[in-house]
Formats: sequence, C-alpha cells, structure tokens
Amino acid sequence: MVLTPLASHAAGGATSVRAIGFTASNDRGATDPRLAPYEAVLRRNLRFESFKYVGESSASVARGGSASLSLPGGGSVKLESDNAGNVRVQRDGNVVTVSPGRPAVFMGGPAGNGGVSGVIIMAN
Repeated sequence: MVLTPLASHAAGGATSVRAIGFTASNDRGATDPRLAPYEAVLRRNLRFESFKYVGESSASVARGGSASLSLPGGGSVKLESDNAGNVRVQRDGNVVTVSPGRPAVFMGGPAGNGGVSGVIIMAN
C-alpha cells in the first residue's frame, strides 16, 4: 500500500534519499518523538494508536541515474532519478515518484502485536 508521495534537490546534481523505518500498532502509548514531524499524516492514513521508530538509511542518486537504498528493518528499494531531480521509488511492484514537498509512505508486513511495518521515503 502506498499512501502519499518530500523532496528538494541536493547540490552537485545528485539527490539524497532518506528512509525512516517505523512500526505501527494499536498498543496505547506515545509515538516516538523522532516520528513527530510525520505523526499527523501517519495517524490520518493508517489509523493506528502508536508509531515506533525502527531506524534510518540513506543513499544518493545522480540525476538521470539509478541506485538502490537498503531499508531499516530489511529489504531495499530501487531509485531512479530524472533530470529534474524527482526520484521514482520502486518496492515490491509498487512505484511512486517522490517530488519536492511530498514524502512517500510504503507499508510492509506484520510487525508483531497486531502491528505493521512501514517506511517513509524522502528526497533532499
């Protein structure tokens, strides 16, 4: 499930892509403060009670080039940049273009306690 496609352009003609892994569950409790900038969007779209930070990773992709980004918690996504610096992100057959000001959220499989895993993808 892909929810929403954040990006600005890095210096030097390359785009830096960042992945923030999280788990979502219906366990009551506070959301991890590292996810605070994304909590409203996550709650509105996922309808879970709490979100736990898993980790971060990043990669750089040259304009017009491609790269792979290893995800926190396992797996990877394929990245393809166009000449304008937008990045196509492909995971498990789902493709979304990450463009300025629009993060993308990919959902994964079960994460225990009835929760699910996910990853927020941003480009800078």
